[in-house]
Amino acid sequence: KMTQPTKVSPQVYPQQRAKASDESIQCWAHSQTGKRCTAKVTSREGEPIPIPYCERHLNSGDGALKVVNHPFFGKALVARYDLPAKYRMAYWGKRGQCANCDVEDRAISFYPPNPVTGSNIDPKIAGGRTLKRDNYNGVLNPGNTGDVIQYAACPGPNEKQNMRSTFQYFGLRNGDIGGLEFVTLMPVPKNTQLLHWYGSGWWEVRGIKRMDVGTKRYPAPLRDAPAKKKRRTEEEDEFTSPEVDLNKLAKAIDVEWKRREKQSEQTSA
Repeated sequence: KMTQPTKVSPQVYPQQRAKASDESIQCWAHSQTGKRCTAKVTSREGEPIPIPYCERHLNSGDGALKVVNHPFFGKALVARYDLPAKYRMAYWGKRGQCANCDVEDRAISFYPPNPVTGSNIDPKIAGGRTLKRDNYNGVLNPGNTGDVIQYAACPGPNEKQNMRSTFQYFGLRNGDIGGLEFVTLMPVPKNTQLLHWYGSGWWEVRGIKRMDVGTKRYPAPLRDAPAKKKRRTEEEDEFTSPEVDLNKLAKAIDVEWKRREKQSEQTSA
């Protein structure tokens, strides 16, 4: 019998961060076979640094990433092939007002960068970052867009994130669209889930218990040591939410997605 040759992941290199001084930016995305897109991206609304995806990849997503079905949690985002550390990705969406958490869970707060430098770093401010409370400008909603970063899950108690946001935003204050840069923190093997921390508040306001998301087919990076269980006080035990039934949670997620799809169809009709 002839043995099938083993498929080797393409060699992918980290992209350079875009600068306001760049006349045009090479699209960050790669094809499904690992070739870097050669299209150039220029300002769309007069912003100093545009979302670094060409129109094609704004609509289809980066080919280096793949959205898959998760057995319990709807959708998940995985690496189509091996990705290096410091691989850059951009979340993007339409700017608008924040909806209730029971209506839309995938929006991200928007803090527009400096309209001249395109940076969210201000050396005059302690810590460097633009003060959030002074710069909030609605949310970026990825609904009905080609964004795929919205499907990146949050690591569970025994898992760790392998990507994070850099607080580098793209877009203008009161603009139509905007984006946020993400970067991998370590090499990400093929079919491994891409995970980033949502924040403890995300789970609390929804009354959802945080759980591990890794599966045999789509593993997640594990913590170096098992998560330690916090010793609860009697007061905490009194107000602790009951254990979540996985089957009920899966059905609830499925019902919610169908409701959103129906709502989207009615809106676009």
